[in-house]
Amino acid sequence: MNNIKKGFTATVMAAMAICLFPFQMALADPGSEMGCIAREQGSKRFVRSDQLDRKNIMESMQAQRLQGARTADPCLSGQLKNIPAAAYAKLAEKYPDKYQPLEEPGKIGSSLEKSAGGSAKHKAPQYSYNGFLQAMPPEILLFAPVSLKNDDRVYGIAFTEFFDGPPFFTAYAAVFKDEAVTILKNSKGFNVNVANARGTLGGYIITDSENFFTQAALFYGKKIHLIPRLPGEISSQVILLNDPGVAIISSLDENFNERLALYKNGRVTLLDFGPDIPPVSVSGMNNQGIIVGITSIDGRVDRGIRFDPRTKVVTILEPQPTEPHSWAVGINNRGDVLGYSFIGGGIERIGVWDAKGKFHTYFVEGTPEFPTISNRLKFNDNNTIVITLVTNPPNERDNSYLVPKPGVRLNIADLVTGMPPDLSFPFSFLQGINNHGNILSFEFLLERIGQGHH
Repeated sequence: MNNIKKGFTATVMAAMAICLFPFQMALADPGSEMGCIAREQGSKRFVRSDQLDRKNIMESMQAQRLQGARTADPCLSGQLKNIPAAAYAKLAEKYPDKYQPLEEPGKIGSSLEKSAGGSAKHKAPQYSYNGFLQAMPPEILLFAPVSLKNDDRVYGIAFTEFFDGPPFFTAYAAVFKDEAVTILKNSKGFNVNVANARGTLGGYIITDSENFFTQAALFYGKKIHLIPRLPGEISSQVILLNDPGVAIISSLDENFNERLALYKNGRVTLLDFGPDIPPVSVSGMNNQGIIVGITSIDGRVDRGIRFDPRTKVVTILEPQPTEPHSWAVGINNRGDVLGYSFIGGGIERIGVWDAKGKFHTYFVEGTPEFPTISNRLKFNDNNTIVITLVTNPPNERDNSYLVPKPGVRLNIADLVTGMPPDLSFPFSFLQGINNHGNILSFEFLLERIGQGHH
């Protein structure tokens, strides 16, 4: 059955590539062809999820600051990643005055050379491969996973139809559980961005297919719940959601200015970091409601921040004295903040800030011994870190790494059994890790089978 399903899906993907793409672009690897729509200077362009590196993010955020924006576009800051390239291609073809043409992805390239790093004395965990392709029923053409939970459920978007004109695709909320992808009842039209442990999903519905305007929404109790619009709002999305149900909304007003808002207990309120904080790109929120993100100081250096909306206190998360920049890219439920202390294109200290704002280094890259330049970090409540989206050196671009404890870095490809031989770039961009140490990709779930050491 799995072989039959795989052949069927490959045929569907090939047909989609022929029918939907304005030029020859295969959709055989759907995970690498997801992205988001960025709005800039009256036009829109497609940003692929796995190709937005920190250099581009820094440049995009700086450009928005110079334009007077108070918040960063969640697409350009890496928060959104759930629109198929095929659907965007048809939007651009239908409305060329509003959408820039879909660009061909840059050729990342492939190499068999590995760079494991770390300690030979460390007992490494082992993982088994569990693919989504084999778990999809025939009515689902594409499953785009977005969130891995601690009970190993994976929530995402199931695409069942693609069209030449509006609405361009049919989407449902879906869950991968017990070896199967299942569409959630009454979720037609709901696009998932995030999910919490209770099974509440955050995202949006599309209200204007031509302009790709949306309205923020939650899905729970087998029903879509629209979040009231802010005054003057034309488009919005839920971009973060914690387990108590507090959501962060990215909202666009009639002048195309981005605003951030909190949705809590049925109320929407603007998120205000205070008059002394430059525009912020939010990157995480934990169950205590503490928010982390990235801002700049005098437009020259980047800083991670931690913000408590209850007290309105902003804490600047400083880099180590040896580096000019810091980025806060996530916060877990013990209050530790994940991030980088770094020199752009050079040394990158990966670690966590504790509750007192002290940075603890877990691994150092961008050095002659470990020349890796990475662009995304994920971690769990045990402070197990995943390093991913590597852009340099070229022989590491297919790699992602696990940091199970300070000073140890393991190449994830070396830890996995049962991987199919025909996946293009299976470890180039990993999306998350749960408290069991299981790891989410665009195409599969890696399930931990060895004990190892946390």
